[in-house]
Amino acid sequence: MKGTKMNVTNIVTKHDYCIGCGICVAICPKDNLFMSWSEQGELVPTPKTTCNNKCSLCLDICPFNNHEINQDDIAKDVFTNNSNLNYHSEIGYYISSYVGYSNRNSQRIKGASGGMATWFLESLLQEGIVDYVIAVGNGQTQDRMFEFKILNTPEEVQACSSSKYYPVDLYQVINNVIKDKTDKKYAIIALPCVVYGMRLAMRKIPCLRHRIKILASITCGQLQNRFYTELLAIESGVPVKELLRMDFRRKSDKENAINYRQVAIRLDGSEGVPQENLKLPIHLWTYKYFTQNACNFCDDIFRETADITFMDAWLPEYINDYRGTSLVVTRTDLADELVKKGMDGGTCRIQHIPADKVAASQKGVIYKKRHLLAGRLHYTEKYGLWYPQKRVKPNPRIYQKNKKFFELTTSIQVKSKEIWPKYRLEQSISGFWKEMESLEKQIKKYERIMQANNIMSFMFKAATHPRETITKLIGRDKIG
Repeated sequence: MKGTKMNVTNIVTKHDYCIGCGICVAICPKDNLFMSWSEQGELVPTPKTTCNNKCSLCLDICPFNNHEINQDDIAKDVFTNNSNLNYHSEIGYYISSYVGYSNRNSQRIKGASGGMATWFLESLLQEGIVDYVIAVGNGQTQDRMFEFKILNTPEEVQACSSSKYYPVDLYQVINNVIKDKTDKKYAIIALPCVVYGMRLAMRKIPCLRHRIKILASITCGQLQNRFYTELLAIESGVPVKELLRMDFRRKSDKENAINYRQVAIRLDGSEGVPQENLKLPIHLWTYKYFTQNACNFCDDIFRETADITFMDAWLPEYINDYRGTSLVVTRTDLADELVKKGMDGGTCRIQHIPADKVAASQKGVIYKKRHLLAGRLHYTEKYGLWYPQKRVKPNPRIYQKNKKFFELTTSIQVKSKEIWPKYRLEQSISGFWKEMESLEKQIKKYERIMQANNIMSFMFKAATHPRETITKLIGRDKIG
């Protein structure tokens, strides 16, 4: 690339590792980038003109570029000055770990799990710790059905509760934070990779370091692109042309916590048919339909660079309460003291839980992001492809053992994104499934071989079939 300046578009985006966070667009000193939808249904930075800038800022802050420091280094730098700090091989640095739920208003019912993330963000505003909260809420257009918003009231925070499994970018809100001359303080809640990107940006840009007081995160096994949401909408009986947004985590008092409903909402406000989570095609998640490639190369399980982390309590003793229960990991004195204050004041019902139990709730994700990742890295090296440096090392033995899985999921990931645009606006998507038929047959053949060889271990099942595994743990008779 002689004569061409290296930037995020010709390295990270070119090799399909962009997660679409948009931080690079916000911090570009020449304002030479904008976010747009790719043909594969993902948000990516796009140059306005040829980049001739000598800086490397966009690469320096990209969570999926190579860096001299990783999550371990940042966490050690940011958190080791906090008191009573502990270290767990999988969770990373932490002060305390908790399990429980919000007692405030309807936060538990409206939240994705126990409402503790909403409780925490609202508490930050009420206590005057921050002036604004940046979180994902409903978008203004069909083209951006969800977007990051700057919130300054508890009511606005409440309106943004629950999970949105949809690509969003931070470009506009971070741009606003940089331009803010009022010295206000912000909290951000985002996915792990985005929090890592923000930590990198805060190291480079003093005003971000000064204005962003809290970085919170939620767990993430992987993120599918916008096509996944469109398929769910059609499953719910709502054509893409009529789709306003999705309610991904609607709870039902007739089910357990994991069997929530996914409901498509039309432009006129009417709703499609609620789809039970446990009855949706499990293999869409398992075999990487519409999955963003960057997610295959993530080794951050417990959001190790966030001040506080929230996740579902996917443990047998909590799963049957349909209202949901949260697991919380704190890493700063400020975050931990706020949780304890809520515990003492009764605004949240929460108690300590051993870190090992928190880790046990994410066994499948640990297996995928540490064990299987090692094989995937070797698989990528085998074909001479560039990938961002990870803390996990390539392992040829793991690759050989899971070779078919890597090959199959890669094919499905690529082909599903290529084919979906042809059928997304049709009345029927039978043509999509017809073109995917050969790969669907390979899935069935693969699973028969795995079962016959008795190597579909619990850990593998937990990583690739999380809903099925949890159902088995708690007993199918207890569901419904």
